[in-house]
Amino acid sequence: MSHAVNALDHALRADPQGLAFLEQTASLYVLDAATTPGHPTTYGWWNFLNDALNEVERYEESQGAASNLEGHVRLLATITRRVARRPPSSDRRLVKICFANASMTHMNLMANAQLSQSLVGSNDELRERNMGRIAAIVFDWSFHRRSSTSAFSDPVVMEQFCGVLACNAVSSGPTAVRHLVSDWIVPGVDSQQLPPQAVIAIILHISVEARGKGCPAGTKDVISSLVPSVFKHIIGPILLESLTEGDEGASPGGENINLRIAAISLRSLESWCRVNEIGAVKLQKIFNSTHINILSTVADALYSNSEAVMDAVSELIDALLQLDEREANISQGVSIAQSLLNSMMSNAGANPLDLARQITGENDMARPRILSEFVSAVGLQRFRFSERQAKGDVSVCRCLTRTASVVLVHAQDLIRNGALEGSPEGLLDLLFKAVAHPSVYVCGIAVEALTNVTPSSAELSTKLLPFLQGKAIIPVHLIDNDDGGLEDYIDFRERVLVEGFAGCYTGCNTFFLQSCSSAIEEFCQASPSAHLPYQLEAALFCMVAVAEKAINTTDKSDLCRQLERMISALAKNRSTTTSHPLVMLKACRFVNKYASVLPLCETNTSIEIAAELAINSFNQDLNDGSRFRSLKSIGDSSPLAEAANALQQLLCCSPALFSSPAALSALENAWRAPYAGKRIDVEERETLCSGLCAVLISFPQDQWATSVDNLARPVITCLNIVSKEADLGIGDSTGPILIRLSNEIRLLAAIVHHFMIAKGDKVIDISDRSKALIPLLHSSWPVLTHIADKHGSHTVVTASIGKFLTESLLLTESEEELPLLNDLVGLAKTLLAKSKNQATVAPMLTFTEKVVDQHGAKRNDAIQKLIKELILVSYEAILNSGKAEGGDTSLLVAATMFKTLSACANRCPLLLLTLARDGNEPGEVIHSCMEASPSTLKANEPDITMSTVRFLAMLISALKSIPLESLDDGQRQVIVPVMDYINKSARADILISLVISSCCGILPLDAVADFASLIQLILSSSQWQDVEAPISAAFCTNQFLLGDEVKTAAVATFKRCTESKHPASTFADMITDMWCMHQTDDTGAIAGGEAVLKFVKKFSKD
Repeated sequence: MSHAVNALDHALRADPQGLAFLEQTASLYVLDAATTPGHPTTYGWWNFLNDALNEVERYEESQGAASNLEGHVRLLATITRRVARRPPSSDRRLVKICFANASMTHMNLMANAQLSQSLVGSNDELRERNMGRIAAIVFDWSFHRRSSTSAFSDPVVMEQFCGVLACNAVSSGPTAVRHLVSDWIVPGVDSQQLPPQAVIAIILHISVEARGKGCPAGTKDVISSLVPSVFKHIIGPILLESLTEGDEGASPGGENINLRIAAISLRSLESWCRVNEIGAVKLQKIFNSTHINILSTVADALYSNSEAVMDAVSELIDALLQLDEREANISQGVSIAQSLLNSMMSNAGANPLDLARQITGENDMARPRILSEFVSAVGLQRFRFSERQAKGDVSVCRCLTRTASVVLVHAQDLIRNGALEGSPEGLLDLLFKAVAHPSVYVCGIAVEALTNVTPSSAELSTKLLPFLQGKAIIPVHLIDNDDGGLEDYIDFRERVLVEGFAGCYTGCNTFFLQSCSSAIEEFCQASPSAHLPYQLEAALFCMVAVAEKAINTTDKSDLCRQLERMISALAKNRSTTTSHPLVMLKACRFVNKYASVLPLCETNTSIEIAAELAINSFNQDLNDGSRFRSLKSIGDSSPLAEAANALQQLLCCSPALFSSPAALSALENAWRAPYAGKRIDVEERETLCSGLCAVLISFPQDQWATSVDNLARPVITCLNIVSKEADLGIGDSTGPILIRLSNEIRLLAAIVHHFMIAKGDKVIDISDRSKALIPLLHSSWPVLTHIADKHGSHTVVTASIGKFLTESLLLTESEEELPLLNDLVGLAKTLLAKSKNQATVAPMLTFTEKVVDQHGAKRNDAIQKLIKELILVSYEAILNSGKAEGGDTSLLVAATMFKTLSACANRCPLLLLTLARDGNEPGEVIHSCMEASPSTLKANEPDITMSTVRFLAMLISALKSIPLESLDDGQRQVIVPVMDYINKSARADILISLVISSCCGILPLDAVADFASLIQLILSSSQWQDVEAPISAAFCTNQFLLGDEVKTAAVATFKRCTESKHPASTFADMITDMWCMHQTDDTGAIAGGEAVLKFVKKFSKD
């Protein structure tokens, strides 16, 4: 192999050097001044392409049919298309940059003033010569014959080369596009001299490229002017001929040339319609003067058995109907405007909207007729759907369903209003056949479409519901399936069927509830079988799917009656059906969802039965949970977890129900089960704790402290025992013990949290809740401090104690609880002193943040001192952990502490500005943060970037609120220099980083709004002369690709922001638009394109 093919070969083998060579060759030029002294030349992609084409031709000539270079030529064509998006002007600029860079080392080149222009001209000529060679390849009939074995005849290569010609024409400007289409393609098609495969592919890619951000200004106007000739002379005839010949173009390898041409023709028609906003109405008008009935031709494409053709026709119909719908909305707006204008004008006045109304009125009349034709044409496909399904052709069934779905969505208003010409029964029959199809993909498409119309049609809802109920039954053959079938089905059920059930419930809620309750009663009374549990689980799934809608209805009387039937049926069945793990899981989730409605039922037995069902499921899975492990992939939970959730909801909704001794005994047994050797995940125990606290809060207030103590006593006892075991542990043997310690501490935190937020039957003062919890803190404090002292360097322990400390802050709301706050902060400082890495510091920072947020604004010197000490200890711990891990401490501070400092800026900004460790200047912490900010704004981790932005925004906002006049001279001498430093930093490197990252498209899109807000905040607090230089520097970097016009408009907008003359929403829109324009192929050019002109027009001010 020669050098070009060899480079392609290395790249295909994923060789990094080969990939790098192709990337560099496609992106820049190098100067060769050594090969021929005195006659330097440039080498870039066009040189490489020329070499590669020569080598492929020579290689194929020598090797014949055994060349096997399809992969090489595909890669060559793909990169060439990417490079062809680069306008000739950008090519010239790159050649000049190459020459200028080379002149720095070859000083003699600078003496030749004509050399640079000569190199530019040679490269332009080479580019044109390559385009001529590619045109010769794509228009060579021999490469389109079935007998051709050349790599150039590969369909993918051929289409990519057609794309190269289209990209080159579009990037060269509107004149080049017109020249290619009008002077070459149209005459060539009329004289039948050009292969239709190549012609239609070029036409397709011209429209695709014209929709790009970087297409030159004026391109879309030219595209619009070419529509009649392109449609009438190229797309229409080629589409009609390819569909007429149909299956006659099949090659020995199975490739059907005619169907491939038809698919590309349909894609081309769709793309041109989108570019020019041509709907079905306009499209038909364009073809009225020809012998082609274009809409009938499109409908004929539905009879194809080619998946590519079917997909293309579906996309086309969707595009045409979308554009017609947009036109209809415009028509409605014109009609409203005309009515308003008529009411304001005298009878003699001229109405300028009459002509517009006349035009849109014609469209209003044509659109229902065309939609009706599509409904009828697609409805006729129901017979072919059945035929193809019988033959196992899933692809055609999927495509027909997709097309029917598209038509139904657009025609639903006509169907609903009875304005459809003809009957929609054929279309609906096809979709119901699709719902019954065994493929979840075919079924899913149909269900999603029918879900759009069922809410407004009781008839359709009633008809669809049994289909969906059948689909909700988990196929038994998928249970042990390892090929992804079960995962796909579960995704289909949780996503598509849930939406379908919601639509059916809206359309026929009474029938829905009766159907589900009858199904549950039937399955609970039936004789046990292998399939019965899955049927019952599906019936419960249906009810769970509509729970949110059902419980939010105004009249719940019918819902309550049906719930009583369902609960009663479940209670009466004691067979293996209701004890099946899946049934228990779904039954408990059903109880969980409807717990708030059960107290409204006429009889109290329903909620009592539901509670018994949940407790029994909890105990049964606790004793025999292993049965569920094989079914874990079906759900993301377990019967035990769902039972805990159900109990929580029941306890919170009806705490009095569990105040009886028997109920309390059952709950106590469930709570103490882990201490009797039963295994329950800590998350489920926390859930159960939430419900228990709801019961405790319903007791008389004088019983709270005793009740909380009873709840916490087994936890504290366990902590004392396990901590002693941990003290004696050696090496890895302490791992499980520390996890157990962590879980028990989490339970203490859960008790505090849920008791403080539990809802009572009346408003309860927070101090009354705190009094009940203080004894818990006193009794647990010795063991907690012991654990922190002995095992505080372990991440799991630190995380759980941090959670407990954070929850306990709820008890320190009053300044009278300062001793308690002091103890909590002291324990946090102990843990911070033991921290060895970021993971052990993070929980304490969460606690620190909560302390600042809760107490930072209080004017209490003792509290302010506590906060200062806690923040500085945290800061020291972060720096120490960074040194121990060998990382960048500035990034570490941003990643871990900016959120805490943001709270400080919000609650106690003066304290933040003076924070410094002993022996350092005031403002040490804020100085280090500002120094790190330019780097952290460019960090690859989104969390670090966003925490920096939010910290800076909070800090700069806080500076505006500081009343300097109220400070004494000593305070001002400390504070003012720090504030000046912050403002100076924000207006320099920080502002440059913000502008480059956002305006040059480097950020993730979801971060752009926050960056824009911070930029505007900095500008609004600055004078233009302070920020002009950094802003100009940001727009002069190589990352900014939008040209001088955008730069001028953007800089002017930035200047208006310093004068407070620009609304925040418009400024954010401007930044977002610049971000979007940068999201393009890096070899293309954006400056001077259509998108740029629109931007300049939108944001420039006179």
